[in-house]
Amino acid sequence: MRDRARAPLASSKHAAQQLKHRAFLAYKPYRFRVAGAVEPVFRAAHKLRPYRLDPDDWPGTHLPHHEPLTRRTDEALPRRIFVFWTGDNAVSAQRQRGIESLRALNPGLDVVLITPENLNAYLLPTHPLHPSYDSLSFIHRADYLKSYFMQFHGGGYADIKPARNSWEPVFDRMDDSEQWMAGYRVPVRLMTPNDPNPRLEKVMRRCSEVRLGQCSYIARPDTPLTREWWVELNHRMDRYADQLALHPGNARGDNPGYPVPFNALLAQVVDPLQVKYRDALLYDERLFPDHDNYQ
Repeated sequence: MRDRARAPLASSKHAAQQLKHRAFLAYKPYRFRVAGAVEPVFRAAHKLRPYRLDPDDWPGTHLPHHEPLTRRTDEALPRRIFVFWTGDNAVSAQRQRGIESLRALNPGLDVVLITPENLNAYLLPTHPLHPSYDSLSFIHRADYLKSYFMQFHGGGYADIKPARNSWEPVFDRMDDSEQWMAGYRVPVRLMTPNDPNPRLEKVMRRCSEVRLGQCSYIARPDTPLTREWWVELNHRMDRYADQLALHPGNARGDNPGYPVPFNALLAQVVDPLQVKYRDALLYDERLFPDHDNYQ
């Protein structure tokens, strides 16, 4: 009798779960549009009660290893934009059009495509790639190189997507400032690092208007931000090394056993550092790329 009584309850619970799942799938394509519509409300509220990150409040993370805001410079930034193609497959025609759009809009900048064939020419003898680099997925190799090139070379970085605007005026703004890094603001709170620390993830949502989008930015080399980014990235690579040797990544890192979560080598490292060093950032929406039709 008891089992018979439980059966309708279990059936109702399963039906409710299925309904919830179907509702989520129906909403999923529109969630960023909805989030974008309400984002101005959140950001207006944040201006009334701004959040200031204190690195010492975050023991056990990479945030307490901070330096004073003393990177003052009058040298011009390298007038170049790096793009990365880390696989051994050919660059697709659509991606090639993205590179050509960057070049067409930026005749005064050197757009440099980094591939496995020319990567060694840009590596410093004193700073070789991590021994586990070749075990990373193609996506994570690009994440790794973003940190390497911004720390040791500086200039611009762009995903291989069609550009919307010239970057040259943004380089000019950087040259006229003492800021360390320029980019577009993360569009919505839903675009977060998905940090495994729920408290830090909550702060990343709270500070969406402070963080820079990951698709394109300009950075001065060897600032406290890029140094801490580079150091933490390599700490993480050390932790993943044994598992990477056993389970190297495929192109996307979605093969069984691959140990590196999607955001672990980029957003989870650099986004909190951007919140920490928010006063050293320059925001310019002209760096926002075209997200459509770039496969």
